[in-house]
Amino acid sequence: MKIAILTIGDELCIGQIINTNAAWMAQACTEIGGIVYRHVTIQDGIEELLYELNILSKECDCILMSGGLGPTHDDKTKETLIAYFNDTLILHEQTLQSLKARARLRGLPLNQRNMDQALVPSTCTVLENPRGTAPGMLFHVDDTIYVSLPGVPSEMKGIMQDHVLPYLRKNIEQEDGKIPYYHTILTKGIPESALADLIGAPEDFLQTDESLAFLPSYQGVRLRLGILSSHPDHAKNRLGELQTILHSKVGTYIYGYGNATLLSVTTDILIQKQCTIGVVESCTGGMLGAEFTKQSGSSTYFLGGLQTYSNALKIQLAHVSPKTLEQFGAVSKEVAEEMAIGGRKVLNTSYCLSITGIAGPEGGTEEKPVGTVWIALASEHDIVSKRFNFGGDRSINRERSVMQSIAMLHDALISRK
Repeated sequence: MKIAILTIGDELCIGQIINTNAAWMAQACTEIGGIVYRHVTIQDGIEELLYELNILSKECDCILMSGGLGPTHDDKTKETLIAYFNDTLILHEQTLQSLKARARLRGLPLNQRNMDQALVPSTCTVLENPRGTAPGMLFHVDDTIYVSLPGVPSEMKGIMQDHVLPYLRKNIEQEDGKIPYYHTILTKGIPESALADLIGAPEDFLQTDESLAFLPSYQGVRLRLGILSSHPDHAKNRLGELQTILHSKVGTYIYGYGNATLLSVTTDILIQKQCTIGVVESCTGGMLGAEFTKQSGSSTYFLGGLQTYSNALKIQLAHVSPKTLEQFGAVSKEVAEEMAIGGRKVLNTSYCLSITGIAGPEGGTEEKPVGTVWIALASEHDIVSKRFNFGGDRSINRERSVMQSIAMLHDALISRK
């Protein structure tokens, strides 16, 4: 099944809102065996949507639309679908009753704009939306599936999970052709080019309908193995064989698989080993602590952090020596280590990470250019520290500092017996 994802909204086109819907929909469709063929983003407008529908319907088996179903004048999707299918609107009583109940629960009046949300094309299958006011709509016309969904991410995801994905999965399973299967291997501590050199020529171990993709990020490089197959068991076994081949080549750098992240893998180990972590941050200003608390249950391993942006607070909170600051400067191995050691004592944790650096764009010197960052990790056994230079971009420097800190903690945890 070839799937097109069509997201609608002026706010997406001008960059006012990041298009997270398209990424989520694509991943969800891929996981059930669909082939995402095209992503298209357009402004709110009847002409624009009609044009794209006419093109995509000739190329794809399924068109997933998101956006343009609200109650205001700039929401044009429903109006466009009426024109495209030469349809008429009818009242969907179940949606109307849901809207009335929702209004009563919130203590708000139900005006005409809200009630019009219960008007739907007569030929569509209405997809219930208990999380919002606009229902989803599904059309299956001339072997092409059209789905229109709200643009609010939580509403879109809910309708996809409750209705759309089961419907698409059923149609995909009825096909006899090959469908894609993927497996992701997660690496850290090695750049993309060096990783490619270690792996060598993919054609030496890949067969027909198999692929290997390199997906770099601040967390490391993801290796995505893919295979087209009509037999799930064959695909699973073959992906396992390919994983073994890659593990023999780059196993030292592999830290996880699938949808895991460096953070989730690291915190899982913290929980398994019953260890705790604290942070002392300067140039990242709380970003590392925020990263550790992204996940539910983080209180089991993350006890807290100190934001010591000024030298005075490095001394007062993390017990850094004034002489060390004067002799070596705030961005130094010595200060980073004292921050981590002092922070571990104050926070009473198994481990403590510290970050001090020059995020930029000002403040650099010839000896310590912008992007210079020292990260230290203290435990009851030892103290380790590393110097990095991440370049001149302030945002990138801070993000990479956070990821490298977690990588250092991961290294320490897996080496501890």
